[in-house]
Amino acid sequence: MYKVFHFIARKPHLTHEQFREHFERSHAAMALKFFGHVFTDYRRHYITTAMSGGDPRLNDGTFREHESEWDLISEWTTATKEDFDLIQHEMVEPKLHKYFYEDEERFIHRQTIMMVPVEASYTSGTAFDPKNTVFDTATGEPSWEGWEDWKPLDRQKMG
Repeated sequence: MYKVFHFIARKPHLTHEQFREHFERSHAAMALKFFGHVFTDYRRHYITTAMSGGDPRLNDGTFREHESEWDLISEWTTATKEDFDLIQHEMVEPKLHKYFYEDEERFIHRQTIMMVPVEASYTSGTAFDPKNTVFDTATGEPSWEGWEDWKPLDRQKMG
């Protein structure tokens, strides 16, 4: 599975609500119209609050609310990297490029866009399985002994 996150900010003259309304009515609609058949999932996470801070173990080191640099984290999922590559290829097709570029010029602060493609790894459900974790010990207590020699998990065998 392949995911792409786009971190997107609005142009300064727009409110967060105006940005969201435009994204849903225009940009998300275009993404679904032209690439919905390639997506296995498409989500938009509108940021209303961000928190950051120092080490919470220290005095006055807790997370504090602040304004986020971004208004949206757009997340779309494809079955394979090849599907992602197909979308990237299609986006430079002149007609689609024109649609997306002109729309972005209306409401997106383009200099702040960050695209992060990732290979996704999931745990199904919420039940904890200690196998292949630091809790996979005789006592069930975590142990990082030998972590320097850990080898990557064979994800194909894990299912």
